[in-house]
Amino acid sequence: MCWEQALWPWRARGALGHAPYLAPPVAGGPWVVTVHDMIPFVLPAYGAGAGATLYRWLVRAGLRRAAALIADSEWTRRDLVRIGGVPPARVRVTPLGVEDRFSPGSTTERAAARQRLGLPERYGLYLGTRDLRKNLQVALAAWPAVWRASGLPLVIAGRAPRSGSRVFVDWFANLDPQAAAWLHVIGPVAERDKPDLYRAAEVFVFPSRYEGFGLDPLEAMASGAPVVAADATSLPEVVGDAGRLVEPNDPRAWSDAVLEIVQHPTVANDLRDRGLARAAAFTWARTAELTYAVYRAVGA
Repeated sequence: MCWEQALWPWRARGALGHAPYLAPPVAGGPWVVTVHDMIPFVLPAYGAGAGATLYRWLVRAGLRRAAALIADSEWTRRDLVRIGGVPPARVRVTPLGVEDRFSPGSTTERAAARQRLGLPERYGLYLGTRDLRKNLQVALAAWPAVWRASGLPLVIAGRAPRSGSRVFVDWFANLDPQAAAWLHVIGPVAERDKPDLYRAAEVFVFPSRYEGFGLDPLEAMASGAPVVAADATSLPEVVGDAGRLVEPNDPRAWSDAVLEIVQHPTVANDLRDRGLARAAAFTWARTAELTYAVYRAVGA
């Protein structure tokens, strides 16, 4: 906070500055601010703790003073206006992009990836953190029906909960012992392994209740994995009609959506093609061009 509010404005001395996440200085400037989400304001558990009230006050004050704001999605833009109290005209929607390394690969490459990472021959995938908003419990509740009907196991990759955290949850503590037959928890994954993990999956599930953008399903689509995502917040903007959007709290709907994909190759292939085409429209070059346009407008 000392760097954001004191040292940075002093060093910038009136030059255009770009704060890449939510908390711009309240002095100096002009400032451009990228806002990925408004989670500390929308979800109380994420905005709790010592100093949280002061932090939220500083964020609101900084956002209202910013010369321009960049939102990853239309959903985040609306949250900014509604919660941050900033004029709509000062907010530009600038979607994120997906790296070229996320691609489908060949059948041989996918098989090699499964062997190298110690993955099942077939699997559905959840890749992400295990905090409250990610809503992992709906996938865990849906998967016994998926397993009984198709024999498809679920691989869960991502960081384990931090001890004592308010928002990270051990979703596996009360699972039925029979879950050992279909559940594979592999823990954190190196960035270099993420494309292989996506491209070798038969389906990617992303039940998050709140996302400012949704980079994970975008990376999955670019890797050729059919996507089932929550019909919530910004995710429809990213997934569109290239995946299945499902009510986030209905395990039966999730198992039905997954089974439609894994039991019907024509559905899976159609979603795979749609996903690749949609992901191709989200490039970092476009993100850079739109961001530069904001710089030019502020400096004009």
